[in-house]
Amino acid sequence: MEDSQNTGTVAKDYSFQILQKVEDMMVYAYPIVMRWSVAEKYAIGNDLMDCMKKMLRLAVDIAEKYYKKTTLGDFDRENKTLQKYIKVAYRIRVLKGISSYKEWTNRSEEIGRMLGGYINTVNGENSVAENTATQQRKSSGYGNGRYKRH
Repeated sequence: MEDSQNTGTVAKDYSFQILQKVEDMMVYAYPIVMRWSVAEKYAIGNDLMDCMKKMLRLAVDIAEKYYKKTTLGDFDRENKTLQKYIKVAYRIRVLKGISSYKEWTNRSEEIGRMLGGYINTVNGENSVAENTATQQRKSSGYGNGRYKRH
């Protein structure tokens, strides 16, 4: 049984939860968008769904470890773009009612918070490795000799 304190396990949990939240958001949004008029679907519904599809692809990449830091940035950017589309949909009254707007926004913000935690976890793992390598170089005596203590 894996140790739950292992950062690899924590990262895997984050990435799986993010993927699940994106799937849940799509399952929530799709029937709503399908009830909109044809004009509303094409005006903004397709853009909303396209953002969520891109987020799903990026979430799969993150969950399966097929990513670099740029993938995390791309995911964050798509989520922020989705939030802007949600706001526009509310302002042009495609999303009817403040409760609908809040539900969509809360789902997207929750994914954003989870992604932020995941990014901190990934950066924390990299920082530990980088700090260890830097400390080893400093203690090895290599480099400019005039700064070494005698």
